[in-house]
Amino acid sequence: MNTRILPALAPRLVLAATLAASGYIHAQLYINGYRFVHIIGSLFLLQASTAFAVAALLLLAAPPPLRIAATTIAICTLAAFVASRTTGLFGFSEDGLQPAPQALLSLIAETLTLLILVAWKATEVAAAKSGVGVAEYVTGLAHPAEHRRLYDVLWLLLPVAVVVGLFWFGRAHTPNYETSLFGNRGSDAQLLKAQMGSALMGLALIQLFLALWIYGRLPALRAAPHRVHTTHRLIGLTAFLLSLPIARHCITAYGVQFTPTRVALHSLTGCFLYGAFVAKVIVVRHRRWPGWALPLAGGTLVTAIALIWYAAPLWYLNGLQAPGL
Repeated sequence: MNTRILPALAPRLVLAATLAASGYIHAQLYINGYRFVHIIGSLFLLQASTAFAVAALLLLAAPPPLRIAATTIAICTLAAFVASRTTGLFGFSEDGLQPAPQALLSLIAETLTLLILVAWKATEVAAAKSGVGVAEYVTGLAHPAEHRRLYDVLWLLLPVAVVVGLFWFGRAHTPNYETSLFGNRGSDAQLLKAQMGSALMGLALIQLFLALWIYGRLPALRAAPHRVHTTHRLIGLTAFLLSLPIARHCITAYGVQFTPTRVALHSLTGCFLYGAFVAKVIVVRHRRWPGWALPLAGGTLVTAIALIWYAAPLWYLNGLQAPGL
């Protein structure tokens, strides 16, 4: 292994481990009861999600924005810890190192995160003063050719981690059937989700049409102009944002269930959907993948959205029935 990347690899792995540990602790506390605490529950879920996301990305590279994100997570978590035991945080307060042992373990994880980041920065400064290229010595962004396969594998593991993480949360989380969707509950929330899900399906079909146009699969149309590419990206972003409140309501209100068949199909495909989305983003951003990788990722994403729509929005809007389910 090229020794120039060792100083970057070691802190990245340790930093990812401490962030993941902090995220796991807060996810566990959220599931075990903090989700019922006003505002605090949402903050715990936000902390766990961002910590896991940054930890996963640190396995691949460590550009300055990721290190800033890790610093922000650790500082905000420690500040919230102190506030909850002094002045109170949004009306919530705790005593000392309670709950035990999670409070102490969380303190250790966040403190280690900050210490690693400080040591990393000190190493960067020392490398600069000694004339060693900081980009080579610290960030490790330019990997030797012999390491590309390893990083390709790590990129492939990221979508898998997203699917596994959503599945784990959906199974470990206790469903809260009173969860609201923009203030709507019960049948009103289901109707709103069905409508939003149908809109998402419409956007997916538009995405499919534009992708076929871009790839020259529509003989009746000329080559797609640049604005079609821009529109394709904007609609994709809109579809992703539209899916988030739907997914949040589904996983918090119902979790991941295996019965009946329709619900199992909807739950598992919902987890798979975000893994497919991450896979598509990775393929778009990394040009080394084969030419068929992007159409495959995009087609998989549209298929997942179609299955979700068929198993829930269509089923609900069609009088609680769908052929074959």
